[in-house]
Amino acid sequence: MSTAGSEPADVDPAENRRRWQALGVGLVAAFMTLLDVSIVNVAIPSLDQALHASPSDLQWVLSGYALTFGLALVPAGRFGDARSLTTAFVFGIALFTITSALAGLAPSPTWLVIARLLQGAAAGIVNPQVTGVIQELFRGPERARPFGLLGATIGISTAVGPLLGGLLIALGGQEHGWRYVFFVNVPVGIVAVLLGWRLLPGRQKGHTDRHRLDPVGVILLGVGVVLVLLPLAQEQQWRTPWKWALIPVGLLVLLAFAVWEHRYARTRQPLFDLRLFKLRSYTLGSLIALIYFGGFTAIFFIFTLFLQNGHGYSALVAGLAITPFALGSAAASAAG
Repeated sequence: MSTAGSEPADVDPAENRRRWQALGVGLVAAFMTLLDVSIVNVAIPSLDQALHASPSDLQWVLSGYALTFGLALVPAGRFGDARSLTTAFVFGIALFTITSALAGLAPSPTWLVIARLLQGAAAGIVNPQVTGVIQELFRGPERARPFGLLGATIGISTAVGPLLGGLLIALGGQEHGWRYVFFVNVPVGIVAVLLGWRLLPGRQKGHTDRHRLDPVGVILLGVGVVLVLLPLAQEQQWRTPWKWALIPVGLLVLLAFAVWEHRYARTRQPLFDLRLFKLRSYTLGSLIALIYFGGFTAIFFIFTLFLQNGHGYSALVAGLAITPFALGSAAASAAG
């Protein structure tokens, strides 16, 4: 039996090298897409000046990416399982690259918001395939190292975003530096598309497809999440108190999603198997992840704006202030 981090004795060295190369491509893609969650934070003041964006526009530039990212995750994971990891990965990266270029070329706030929404959806398509690659190429205890590397990638990418954004803005200046924040994805994305198509595993011949796409579940989940998050995203723009009625409506839709998935699981494989919550470790782990990610990503946005708009520091200095978090996150993920 192999131990964590070791390779099975029956794995051909050439095949083993290809597995790790495929994992490397996946980690680069994950880094790039997760980087865009936080890299835009330090660019907000400069793009605000360049495009004369309203507070609503800035809100959607930031939260719109995360919203469509989250909406695409579950159905994209199902699509990759049902059809092909490689197809879903390459399509997602290609779309992410194109929308990054469109965001960098944005002549208006509306253009930028639309590009960011599409960019977030593309990132949501890519990331489940990275996990799928680990599941597909590695077995048992040998998955420990790949998942550890993925954890480190997630922590570093989110934390190093403000620093890299500050460097790019310092390089391009206040007028055009924010465009570099998006353009930096383009060459990396092109390389990832080429390597992903070559190295990632395709669907095995003769493989019986037991994964149906469950369109009803996808629609219920998407509508429920949007209804819950929309009044929060538009809190300043929608003055009517009726906006808060969308939250209980959204919760009812999510309840309908849970009921549907429970019934769907009796005869077919559901989009999300609620029986997972019978596992105590899964339930507690999900709760911890919800609390952690629900809070810590917002800290970077508020902190960088506080440093730039509140104290007049440059984008680079604001990014440097986050660097200790990036280092600590990388070290903890590797140790874990």
